[in-house]
Amino acid sequence: MEAEPFIILGAYHVITLLFIALLAIAFPLRYKKKSLKKRERTAYFLGLAILTLEFFKPFIWHHFFDYAWILVIPIHMCNLSAILIGIFLLTGNKLLYEVAFFWGLGGGIMALVTPTVVYTFPDSEYMMFFFGHGLLIVVIGYASIALGNRPTMSSVKNGIGVSLITLPTIYLINFILGSPANYWYLGARPEGENIMNFLPDPPNHIPLTIIIGIFFFCLIYLPFWVYDKFKKDAQ
Repeated sequence: MEAEPFIILGAYHVITLLFIALLAIAFPLRYKKKSLKKRERTAYFLGLAILTLEFFKPFIWHHFFDYAWILVIPIHMCNLSAILIGIFLLTGNKLLYEVAFFWGLGGGIMALVTPTVVYTFPDSEYMMFFFGHGLLIVVIGYASIALGNRPTMSSVKNGIGVSLITLPTIYLINFILGSPANYWYLGARPEGENIMNFLPDPPNHIPLTIIIGIFFFCLIYLPFWVYDKFKKDAQ
């Protein structure tokens, strides 16, 4: 079966997104009713698995897909989110969960909906991209549903604060490495159709990107805020 050019929200893309969404909900729900010991043991395994994947991904992208080393350093927002959620599952540090939650859902969902791939399933690059980002969503789902974690208003502030602190560092790394390094897409637009096509040319897009990021963080938290409000009103 020969892979065809990737089409956003084409049949294979939609099926992949639905599969990831279903797995991210069904898998944690299945483990939610298991004993704490089993849930913690699974959390430990998932933490090691996602950290191992992030360690090997640069080598896979370089040796099997011919990506230059300068392009595969694991410091994109989704990479960092995967690392943070992995360490959280091993240590229980709540701040790591909070940042990973917003970075992973905000950046991960955006990446899944507007991926930087050329060909669709069963292209190996397509499968590698969606496996990595899909696993991130599933692990965050497990940490939230099976382990009973959730963000608070303080989590939103922490997510925004850590993002604003990290952004200049990533920009500096891009500057030091030079083109084609483009982590967090601060130096150039990502390939394909995405929201950044409607923003000013880089780096003038950064202020608007920050505003959009804060909006997405608040949007992700909105269901929890509504739930808390209705729960408070019902008491």
